[in-house]
Amino acid sequence: MIFSPDSVRLTFAEAGRGVWRSGGTKDAWIHRKAVPYMIIAQPTEGRYKIGCGGGTAELIPAGEAFLTAPNVSLTIEHLCNPRTGRMKYRYVHFNFIIFDAINLASLFELPLRVDGKWAGRFGRIADKMYAVQNSSGAQSMNSIALLNEMAFSLLRLLLEYLESIKIVPNMDPAIMRLIPVLEYARRHLDRKFEVANLARRANLSVPRFHSEFKRLFGDSPLEHLRKMRLSKASDLLRSSSSSLEEIAQQTGFCNQFHFSREFKKCYGYPPTTFRRNIGRGLVL
Repeated sequence: MIFSPDSVRLTFAEAGRGVWRSGGTKDAWIHRKAVPYMIIAQPTEGRYKIGCGGGTAELIPAGEAFLTAPNVSLTIEHLCNPRTGRMKYRYVHFNFIIFDAINLASLFELPLRVDGKWAGRFGRIADKMYAVQNSSGAQSMNSIALLNEMAFSLLRLLLEYLESIKIVPNMDPAIMRLIPVLEYARRHLDRKFEVANLARRANLSVPRFHSEFKRLFGDSPLEHLRKMRLSKASDLLRSSSSSLEEIAQQTGFCNQFHFSREFKKCYGYPPTTFRRNIGRGLVL
């Protein structure tokens, strides 16, 4: 498949790091969530224990990293180094969209574990991004350009890593037939969609459209649209001061209560919590 310079678009990238210390009877910090972005996170001291999508939990020791796709149910357990009673970690949250329609992560079967050699390279990019984000000129044009440059370096490293372990994108030619439908939907998320109308845009019958969509993306068309709406809403929560009602209108939810209910059902916390914690630089 041929890509042009405008085929790939960065929608979000944010780096962070933190320290967690055990105290009293609490030996681990556990949180359960789904998030609207990819995560690469590396413990530099202590360990993660990650449960992903209902599968078996896996230990990620210091120096390695975990990698997860958006909208996956996660159980993340922070385990301290027993000698120091603390855990240190660094991470990047990010999203790239292909052809302004497809989330990059949907093209790959992402591995959960990233070995130490590659994890260290991801971690160094995370540290550089974090330094720029927290500099005095973080909102200058130069800093924004630098952050975008580093985000695309992260993408290039991710693709190199996946290629090194023989994971290639699932670019089924049939996807190209559905891209105009997805592009149309993304441009008009404020509208109500009928599957029959979307099928006509792909020149397919409704049953064929539904089965092809499910085969290629793993979701029904309407479920995929719901995730697109929630992803766009999360972008607006991060990047705008729009009210929940305005965001609900822009992303096709009936009202702010419908939006808040769907957001919490998907991610496990309400949009107000997401906006507040992102603004404070907290990990969700």
